[in-house]
Amino acid sequence: MDGNRAALGLLIIQNVVSALLIAQRVPLGTALLGSFAVVVAAAFIFFRPTVRALAADTRWRTPPSWGLALAAFALAFLASRAFALAYLTFFPSAADSVPQFLSSGPDVWALLLAAGLLIPFAEEVAFRGLLMRGHERAAGFTVAALTSTFAFSVAHGVPASIAGILPLAYVLARLVQHSGSLWNSVIVHALNNTLAVGLGAFLVGKNLGDPAQAAEALSNPALKIPLGLGALFFGGVVMVVLHLWLTPKPDVQERSAPGPWLSLAYVVIVLFGVVAVALTFPQVGLWFTDLRSALF
Repeated sequence: MDGNRAALGLLIIQNVVSALLIAQRVPLGTALLGSFAVVVAAAFIFFRPTVRALAADTRWRTPPSWGLALAAFALAFLASRAFALAYLTFFPSAADSVPQFLSSGPDVWALLLAAGLLIPFAEEVAFRGLLMRGHERAAGFTVAALTSTFAFSVAHGVPASIAGILPLAYVLARLVQHSGSLWNSVIVHALNNTLAVGLGAFLVGKNLGDPAQAAEALSNPALKIPLGLGALFFGGVVMVVLHLWLTPKPDVQERSAPGPWLSLAYVVIVLFGVVAVALTFPQVGLWFTDLRSALF
């Protein structure tokens, strides 16, 4: 329960601070750096006992296996992009709603540092560290992997993004359970984000990063069914391989404190994501705008 509350608190702080900074026209990379600094301070001020317990966990003291992390990243990256491609093939208009983490000038380097390294570290602490570890102690490996995967994915709030994040999140959970080291998931998460941010900056520099162009290319009726089903099949096969490979290693903390894993904090995290997903649909957005106008 403490892990769930800490994860929720840090998630709210990160989103609120970054939103406030962006609203003040602070460049994206700088805003994310600022939100990370506030999150770290909040973790040690408001959640010190929980953070101290996490720091004492063997998963932080177990060094990473770079070969394992790189192999898992390569397969997870393929599965993630395959599922995202399948979703965009069946729903090409969703390309417009995919968040574009782009910047220019010196802020690109701040964005690479923040989104590519620091934010992945903070999210691994919150989801695979605090939240998943508590669920493992209460309900075991399988429940913990699934609940942390669902919460992490839906918290990103955009259906097209969730389609690609779900397989990656599950691999991150199983990788930690398989290796006994949280550093492996930090490596995979950081590599994924760094590649995404770097590729986005490159495409914009070449005038190739317009979502409308991607939507137009994916709306070809002749490609829709074979491309979508092919991507789903390929991604599914890769996920089966990863699931069978990344089997959890025995851990004395699994089910060491049997009890309910579901908490109000976890429900709030999921509802936060569900509301964000709902607002991406035009009809819901119009209804919300009308309701806000009526109330205020």
